[in-house]
Amino acid sequence: MIDVLSQVLNVLLLVIALALIGIVVIQRNEGGLGGLGGGTGGGMGGLMTGRAAANLLTKITRWLAVAFFGVTLALAYIASQRAAPPSLTQQAPQQQQAPAAPVESGGTTAPATDGSAPAGNSGGTAGGATEGSGGTAGSPPTAPTSNQ
Repeated sequence: MIDVLSQVLNVLLLVIALALIGIVVIQRNEGGLGGLGGGTGGGMGGLMTGRAAANLLTKITRWLAVAFFGVTLALAYIASQRAAPPSLTQQAPQQQQAPAAPVESGGTTAPATDGSAPAGNSGGTAGGATEGSGGTAGSPPTAPTSNQ
């Protein structure tokens, strides 16, 4: 529903923007450059007087600008509601996952993939290297320990 409303508002915004551009372009420029609307009737072809056409085009421009900003604010509101995460009170309770089955240690462990010592290896070795021998490739050498 919101997607359809968003698409309709986008099309409406495009139509309003094009109409606003067209209305502004045909208005008579009073800055001395002439404007695209021509000198008589502000582009109305003699249908109205210059002053009446200017008043009408000014009112149309004003209402199109108000509509443009209104549609833009509505689209911004829709976008903010779509992107907002739900509040904590509205979230559904999460299903708790069962804990993973414990791994029986039969003396073997899976090899480590990041170069660190495998979990559960308590024999004083780091990835197969003996203590004090410099460690494995990619890890810093371990310092010999002394039990004094």
